[in-house]
Amino acid sequence: MASVLLPVSLLLAALLLIPELFGDFTAYQIGLYLIYGIAAQGIGFLWGKTGVLPLGQALFFGFAAYVTAITLRAETGLITELALAVAVLVAIAVFACALAALIFRGRNDSGPYFSLITLALVMIAEQIAGTATTLTGGFNGLSGFDSLGKLDPFAGFYYVIVGVTVAVSLLLFVLNRLPVNLIARAVADNEPRLQLLGFPTHIIKGAAFAFSAVIAALAGGGCLPSHQGIVTPTSMGFGLSAELVILTAVGGRYHVLGPLIGAVLVGWASAELRDSFPYWELLMAVAFILVVLKAPGGIAELLEAGYRRVRATKPGAPSKVIAAPPTKAVDAAGPLRFDDVHLQIGVVRILNGVSFQTPATGIVSIIGPNGAGKTSTLNTITGNLRITGGRITFGRRKIDSRPPYKALHSGIGRKLQVPSVFFSMSVSENLAIAMMANRSRLLDLLRPSTYRWRSRSLSDLLDHPSVPLKEELVEPVDHLPQGHRQFLEYAMTIAAEPQVLLLDEPCAGLSPDETALMTDLVRHYQAETGGLVIVIEHDMSIVEAISDKVLVMHLGQVLAFDTFEQVRRNPEVQAVYAGGTK
Repeated sequence: MASVLLPVSLLLAALLLIPELFGDFTAYQIGLYLIYGIAAQGIGFLWGKTGVLPLGQALFFGFAAYVTAITLRAETGLITELALAVAVLVAIAVFACALAALIFRGRNDSGPYFSLITLALVMIAEQIAGTATTLTGGFNGLSGFDSLGKLDPFAGFYYVIVGVTVAVSLLLFVLNRLPVNLIARAVADNEPRLQLLGFPTHIIKGAAFAFSAVIAALAGGGCLPSHQGIVTPTSMGFGLSAELVILTAVGGRYHVLGPLIGAVLVGWASAELRDSFPYWELLMAVAFILVVLKAPGGIAELLEAGYRRVRATKPGAPSKVIAAPPTKAVDAAGPLRFDDVHLQIGVVRILNGVSFQTPATGIVSIIGPNGAGKTSTLNTITGNLRITGGRITFGRRKIDSRPPYKALHSGIGRKLQVPSVFFSMSVSENLAIAMMANRSRLLDLLRPSTYRWRSRSLSDLLDHPSVPLKEELVEPVDHLPQGHRQFLEYAMTIAAEPQVLLLDEPCAGLSPDETALMTDLVRHYQAETGGLVIVIEHDMSIVEAISDKVLVMHLGQVLAFDTFEQVRRNPEVQAVYAGGTK
């Protein structure tokens, strides 16, 4: 809690001292910079956490400002004004969430489209604000109204801006300590893995965009009209949107206070240089480029790095784990069945009438030459590839051609061929995300205790004397060797205790000892859960050791599906395929 209260307390103290030390006019100037800084904090949250850059944030800033100005001119009273402000914030949140969710639905990389769409919207809004004279005052804007609560913009209203600044900063600091922050960061780090862990990333992006839009609207509607006494189309224009992005980048999009620092420093420098230095805009552009190139985290990152050199942080004591709640997977135990499944991308035919039915329990190995369609078969099960013909069922449920985030809810977990983890995070953070998979509800993401969830399957794996992860919980994942990353992704996959475990070459890159350990872990998981494990493997010694049945694929078709001994004796298999051993 000290890590939250200390910076917020220092921020509050510094802002309260400004009128006393520098006078009301300086406080008035700083107030305007803070208003823009608050709006930039919303951009910092969205851009810094999820990696999504909004280029039209002034749309919400200016829209809320116009609504407030119209309400203040009508003199409806403080209660009505506040009620309308809340309604506007709710409407903006709903619109922003729906817009982002629609843009990102079914896609992993829609960032550029999203940025361009928000840019187009703010340009349209600025044009409307400049021409709808009867409603917005046109080019001259709206003026002639008192501030909210009739406070003096050069005195009392500054403290309202300080209150909003501190409240937003406190909220962002608190969110940084909650599981919801981890999920938002995971979107930028590895969105496909997050989807396979059951998280609908388009909804997460939509919620993050809605939150950032509300912050921008709070700054624009709650502060700007009362502070400036006028609202013009520039408050809803691309120029302001671009400026907010610059403030965020210069100050630091990864730190709560970064956008505020950027807004105050850039605003102060612009005010000082605008009249005395003719090339001040060029100087600011050069400063922006240098900060972006040399310190992508902005000024806040440089300040924080200096602080850490002076006072290094010590890792805290490990928290006591608590039993994780049961998963939300549907009860769909039964065989996995392919009925004449076809998969074609463009003119390339990948699967050509694949048909087979697995047992309801046991270990099935899929073998075949490269390009036989093995990984594509797993991709159709999880929904990463949409089939073009046929049907895939698990038990009595049809599971083909669904979004990947629905796979785990059906009881299907997936480990990829190349270890797919969250590389910007620690081992414990990776495991925490996996523990939330298919278990957490919205309130769970707002509770710090959720970090301490631990399932029996994960506990058994971490307590295994040969598994190295327990001693590496605080280590950054990008420092781990390849073999340890394989074990980490396997641990993340079984943390949700799926009924069907899909493993794509889990022993790739492992030493013989590590390979033996991985096969033991796979057999143990299957025996403990009584579920179905499907493994793609090229090492015939592993296939022979763990398989109840072997599925042989060739040219996108099933060549044989039987026990290992029967498959090995099959003349057609012998003609087209021969496996190796380590």
